[in-house]
Amino acid sequence: MNTKVLNTLKSHNMLRKGDRVIVALSGGADSVTLLSILLDLKEELGFEVYAAHVNHNLRGEESVRDEVFVKNLCAEKGVELFLKSVDVNALSNESGEGFEAVGRRVRYEFFEELSEKYDAFIATAHTLSDSLETALLNIARGASISGVSAIPYIRGRIIRPLLDVTRQEVEEYTRENYIAYVNDSTNNDVDICNRNRIRHKVVPVLKEVNSGAEQNFLRLKQSVSEVEDFVKTEAQKLIVKAEIATGFKVEILKNAHPALLSYALKLILAEAGAGFEYKHIELIKNILKNSGAVNLIDGYTVVVKQGVLRITRDTHNTNGEFPFEINSRFSFNGRLYSVKELTEEEIVYKKLSSKVLGYDKISTDAIFRTRKSGDRVKLPNRNLSKDLRKLQNELKIPSEQRDKMLLLVSEGEILWAEGAGVFGDGMYKNGKGIVIESEKEKGYA
Repeated sequence: MNTKVLNTLKSHNMLRKGDRVIVALSGGADSVTLLSILLDLKEELGFEVYAAHVNHNLRGEESVRDEVFVKNLCAEKGVELFLKSVDVNALSNESGEGFEAVGRRVRYEFFEELSEKYDAFIATAHTLSDSLETALLNIARGASISGVSAIPYIRGRIIRPLLDVTRQEVEEYTRENYIAYVNDSTNNDVDICNRNRIRHKVVPVLKEVNSGAEQNFLRLKQSVSEVEDFVKTEAQKLIVKAEIATGFKVEILKNAHPALLSYALKLILAEAGAGFEYKHIELIKNILKNSGAVNLIDGYTVVVKQGVLRITRDTHNTNGEFPFEINSRFSFNGRLYSVKELTEEEIVYKKLSSKVLGYDKISTDAIFRTRKSGDRVKLPNRNLSKDLRKLQNELKIPSEQRDKMLLLVSEGEILWAEGAGVFGDGMYKNGKGIVIESEKEKGYA
C-alpha cells in the first residue's frame, strides 16, 4: 500500500521536499490510513504532516466521539491538529441548502483558510472507489468527458494520494496493521443520499459482472484523462487563433471539430467567470451558424454578431455616474478604469498626444457617464459635430456594448469617449495631460 501511494505522489508530483501537508482527518478508515501512510513516507520525501478535523454536529454523540478519537490519535502520533466545530443543520436551515452541500462548503472553506495560513497542501482521503461512485453519479446527472474522469488527483492546493487505492485495500491495510478508526453510521443509510445508493446498490452489481470493475475504471479514467489533456491543449490553440480585441472570430470557431469547439467554449466561458450548463454550450454552437444571443447564469450573455462572439454581463449600475478625479481608479461594468496625470515630457516620449486630454480643459465638476439620447461629439480639428451613436456604428463598436461604455463630460461637452478617443476642446496642446485607460476586471468579459 505504501508503495502504491508513493507512486501516486511521485507520478503526479504532489509533494516536494520541504512542503507542508494537512490531512483532512474525519477519523474514518480512509483518512486514518492516509495519515498513517503519509507519516511513514514523510522522512523519505521530506515533508511535514498536520491534520484538520471538522465536527459538523450532525450525529449527536457520534460526532463528539469522532472528534475525541481524532484528538487522541493525533496526540498519540505527535501530529498537530486543527479543529473546527460547526452547526451544519442550523446553517442549512438558514441558507436553504442541503446539509451535505453546507457541510462540504464549510469543510473546504476551513481547508482553504488553513492552506493559505500555513502555506500547506490539503490531502483528502478520496479513494478509487469514491472516484467510481462519483463518475456513476455524474453519468446519471449528465456528464462530459471531465465528469467521466471524476475526482482529479490535484485541484489547486488539494491533493488526493489514495486515488489509485480501493476501499477494500484500505480496509485490508487497517486490519493488517491493527489500525483503529471510527465508522460514520450514515454511510450505510441508502435513503440519506444518492452516493450511498450508488455505493450499496449499483457498485455491487458491477462487481458481480466483473470483480475487477474498479481497476478497469482506473484504466478508463487514465485513458480519458489523456484524451482530455490533448483536447484541452488543442482547444487552447484554437482560442488563441480565434481571439481578437473585441471577442472571438466566429469563422475560426465554427469550422473547428465539434468536440474541440465544445471544449474551447467551456474554456472561454470559464475564463470570463460565466456560469453555464451543457445546454448553453449547444445553444452557443447553434448561434455560431447565424447570429443571436444566449443568456447564461448570473447575468452573463453570449452574443454572436458581425462575425464575432462576445461575452457581456449585465450589472445594476449601467447608468452609473462617476466624478472625474486625477490619479484615481474605479470599477464599472466589469472593467477597471484609471485616470493618470502625465507631464509633457512623458507625453512626447510615449507619443501619446492624440490619446491625451488637456489638463486645463477639464472642469472641476466633470463626470464619467454612459451615453444619452442626442449625445454629439466635436470632431478633432474640424468645426463639425457628429452624432455619437452614428460614430460608434462607423467604428464598428458592438451594439450591445455601446450603452455600457463611458464618456467624460465637462460643462456639457463630451471630451472623451471610450473606444473612440478624445474630442473637441479636450484635445491636448501642451503642458500637463490626462490619459484614461481601462482593463478587463478579473471574472468579467
